[in-house]
Amino acid sequence: MVLVLLGIAGLVVRSIPYHETEQVAKIGPVTATQVSEKEIMIPPYVSVIVIVAGLGLVYLGRGKT
Repeated sequence: MVLVLLGIAGLVVRSIPYHETEQVAKIGPVTATQVSEKEIMIPPYVSVIVIVAGLGLVYLGRGKT
């Protein structure tokens, strides 16, 4: 059931933003850093595959009891 919920969330959200800090210069004890915002894109076909896999596991799990 968790896979189904994650698949639905992937269809709704589409991308996950995150911040990355990288060091751009270091002169002695002084460092300069840059913070950039990046995104992880979630393709819709991946979400559909996760939903189908979750439903398949739920179906198989209920068939054994």
